[in-house]
This record gives sequence, structure tokens and C-alpha cells, in this order.
Amino acid sequence: MTPTPNNLTRISPQVRHYLLVLVVFGLTGSIAVFLSRLVLSLLLGLDGSLWSGPWSFRVAYLLLIPPSYSVTLVAVGTLFGKRAYFTKRVMRIWGRPLKMIGLGPKPDR
Repeated sequence: MTPTPNNLTRISPQVRHYLLVLVVFGLTGSIAVFLSRLVLSLLLGLDGSLWSGPWSFRVAYLLLIPPSYSVTLVAVGTLFGKRAYFTKRVMRIWGRPLKMIGLGPKPDR
């Protein structure tokens, strides 16, 4: 008797892609927060939280999260085989602010 495929085993490529994207974003957020706290405590000697301070921790944390999130997003996306997709997302995120100060990607002509 051969097993018949059901709806759970036949997931369309588009649904699989979006599920993978959700997993990558979820993992990336957790990893980026963990690594940022680790860097702040071990390398900079700052302990605290975003809500209860000290102010040096708050400022350093807010400056550290965006770049660490972007690097982690590309790294985790690469591990899941979606490097091109997540690299494009990171470039879109950083392209706007960098363009405002004249460092963004140049438009194709």
C-alpha cells in the first residue's frame, strides 16, 4: 500500500519561502539581542537594561542593535539558503539613511 500525499506534505514553494523568511526573522532578532548584550557586557563592561539604565548602556545598545541585526540577518539567511533575498532586504534598510548622507548606492543609469 503506497502512502498518499496529503495537504501537509505538499507545501507550495511560495508558502515555504514565507515560512522560511518568518523563521529567519525570528531567529535573527533573538540572536542580535543576545549578541548585543554580550558585546555590551563583555567588551564594554556595561550592564543594565533599556528601561532601567544606565544611560550609557541605553545609548550603546541603541547604536549597536541596527548593525548587529543587519549582519545577523544576512548570516542566518545564508545558513537557510536565502542569502540573496536577505542581502537585498538589508540593502533596502540601509540604503535610505545612507543615501541621505551621500553614502548610499548610486542609481543605475
